[in-house]
Amino acid sequence: MFRRPLWIVAAFVLALVAGTTPAQAADPVLVPVFDGKTLDGWTMHAKDAFVVKNGAIHSQKNASRGWIYYNKQQYKSFRWIFKLRQVSGNHKPTVLIWGKIATPALNGLGAIQFQPPNGGAWDYRPGHNNGGGKLFTKYPHPSWDVKKWAQCEILANGDTGIARMACCPLPDGAAKCKAQEVLKFEDKKEPAGREAPLAIQIHNKGIEDEYKDLVVESPVADPTKFITT
Repeated sequence: MFRRPLWIVAAFVLALVAGTTPAQAADPVLVPVFDGKTLDGWTMHAKDAFVVKNGAIHSQKNASRGWIYYNKQQYKSFRWIFKLRQVSGNHKPTVLIWGKIATPALNGLGAIQFQPPNGGAWDYRPGHNNGGGKLFTKYPHPSWDVKKWAQCEILANGDTGIARMACCPLPDGAAKCKAQEVLKFEDKKEPAGREAPLAIQIHNKGIEDEYKDLVVESPVADPTKFITT
C-alpha cells in the first residue's frame, strides 16, 4: 500500500490546524475502505455472495450476478486504488462507479462499468445499457493475465464527468507497480459524475474475483494526475 513518511503525515496535520483542507494538501490522503478482515462498511446484493479470504474481498463462485458496494460514503470526485485478480470465471473482473442505488436494484446499479486491468467497459445507465461507443477511449497496452495480481487506479472528476483508469501487472511479491492509462470515459452531453457508491460486481454466476488494498482519496489533491503512473 502507498505509505507516506511520518514527516508528510505531520505536515498534513499542521495544514489542517492552519485551516488548509485535504483538497489543498500536496500529498494524497489515501483512506482504506476495506480492513482486510471483515466486510464492515460493505453491502452485498445477497447474503454470503462475498466473503473475506486471504485478506481480500472474494466473490463466491455460486453467487448470482450482483454487487457489493461501500456504504459509509458516496463519492463524486475521487481516486480509487486497489489490487485485483480473478481466481476463476468466464467474464473479466468488473468495478462500478457513479452507480445509482435503487429498489429494485438497477442492473449494475445504473453505473459506469470499468473492467480492470485491461480496460473493458460498459454503460449501465438508464436509457443506455450498451458499450458506450465513443464515450470510452481505450488505450493500447499488453493484454495482462487477469489470473495474476494487478494494481489499478481510477481517477474520477465528478464536475467534468471524466473518469480514467490506469493499471499494471504486479511482479511476484511486489507491493506496487508503474501503471499506464488503459481507459477513459467522458460524456459531454450527459455528465455522469453523480455522487454515488463505489462497487465491485459479480458479472455472472461462477465467477471468483479478489480485491484487496482498497484505498480512496476524496477530495482529490490533484484531480489531473495519476499517482501510480
